[in-house]
Amino acid sequence: MQEILSLVLGQLRNIWRFRWIALGVAWIIAVVGWLYVYSLPDQYSSSARVHIDTKSAIGPLLSGMAVTPNADQQVSLLIRTVLSRPHLKDVARSTGLDLRATTPEQEQALIQGLQKRLTLNNSGGNTDLYTISYTSSKPKLAQSVVQEVMSIMTTMNLSSKNSGDTTQAVSFLNKEVDKYKQKLNETEQKLAKFKKNHAELMPGTNDYVTQVQKLNANIDSIQDQLSTARDRKSNILQQMRSGGGGHTSVPPAQSQQVQQIDNQLQSEQQKLSQLLTKYTPKHPDVIDAKRQIADLKQRRSSTLARLRAHPSEIKTPPGASSGGGGSGLSDQLNNAKVQISTLESSLQRKQDQLKKLQAGADSMNDAQAQLAELSRNYEVTRDQYEKLLSRLYSARLSTDVENSSNALQFRVIDPPEVPAEPSGPKRLILMVMALIGAVAAGLAFAWFLAQIRPVFSSRRDLTTATGFPVIGSVSLALSPAQRADRRRSILVFFVCCVSLLIGFAAALVLLPVGVQWVPNIMSGQVL
Repeated sequence: MQEILSLVLGQLRNIWRFRWIALGVAWIIAVVGWLYVYSLPDQYSSSARVHIDTKSAIGPLLSGMAVTPNADQQVSLLIRTVLSRPHLKDVARSTGLDLRATTPEQEQALIQGLQKRLTLNNSGGNTDLYTISYTSSKPKLAQSVVQEVMSIMTTMNLSSKNSGDTTQAVSFLNKEVDKYKQKLNETEQKLAKFKKNHAELMPGTNDYVTQVQKLNANIDSIQDQLSTARDRKSNILQQMRSGGGGHTSVPPAQSQQVQQIDNQLQSEQQKLSQLLTKYTPKHPDVIDAKRQIADLKQRRSSTLARLRAHPSEIKTPPGASSGGGGSGLSDQLNNAKVQISTLESSLQRKQDQLKKLQAGADSMNDAQAQLAELSRNYEVTRDQYEKLLSRLYSARLSTDVENSSNALQFRVIDPPEVPAEPSGPKRLILMVMALIGAVAAGLAFAWFLAQIRPVFSSRRDLTTATGFPVIGSVSLALSPAQRADRRRSILVFFVCCVSLLIGFAAALVLLPVGVQWVPNIMSGQVL
């Protein structure tokens, strides 16, 4: 820290050697800067505030039904369009600025100047207030430029371009809807024709698996009935071979107990056949009927076993206990044969149907695969058609909205006026900056002279520069007269420094006069 302090003090001593030069440079630069500030022309700024209403009541009402224009994007596009070169040329032409531009270079500079001095900004963040301002050396010109920009903003019709875009979208969607409508009709015709040509293979309430299950259940039921009928026939034949004319004994299978169970079993089997014509094998009624048949079969088997073990419990059925039982047995035998023949015919017919159905399984699978492909193509085409149709209606509604209402509503809040007082330049700030810059330039110039004309102000500096130790030093002894001269010189220097501040104050006092006279004396006025 001590070294840094010593270095700073050494530099200040070096600058102090050239203090008069630094003061002279500061005076020169300050005077030149103040004269330049005097020469700057007055700048007049004219501004206007415009309210652009971007909130429409139609938007929330048609949310999800129509594509409403994005008002914020329209405002952004409007601002960029207003500040574009073609419209700035129109502004220059309307206000007479183009009369000064006789060459392409001057015209280019004129447009760039307009872009630089013309601003169009949002006044308060998310508000719909926009400020248009322009700065010029002529008050009337500033007001005319702002007024012309407002005229361009209010007369521009951006909705026509958007409407054209929407119309183009509607035209495109119309073509796509017509194309998909034709595809949908062709797909519907193909699907209907296929179903008509393969009606017997179409899946429905009786598909392949259900039909096979029903046929198997019917075959099982017929086989059970056939087995029961054959048992009855065998029992009748056995009874006819073993029984006499007056013999009343009957086998267990022809007993009254077993015949009652057989009648119930036959009734349940017929009920099951009827149920299978209406329901699938997994239907609760079908399952319950099968369970009852199984219970009856189990009951019949246990009854036969019990009667064979205890023949005394056998009950002779009505009509079988008389002497004329041979005639009754013959009738029963004939009935059993007819029943067996009928059941065998039904069984053969069901088995043939099952074989035919199994033989056509491959054709059915191919038909169902083709049907699935046609149905999938139809669903995809219909879904795409419905989406395009919905978007077409939305686009048409959007076109009607744009044609019936204007998304941007302009209202002038503060019209532009001819400014009475200049808005710039800020001469006080500029003159202070000129003073500070002059002092800084004087110090910098003095430091520069100290660097090119260095001296050793201490023994340490000499030792550092030469590398030799300094044995001793002799201080300068001033006489009383010399010390008085030095004090007077320092006093005069500080008086001159104060005079610089006095000159700054005088420049401020003479500012109104200088603004009027200096531009007339100096050549080259600035717009």
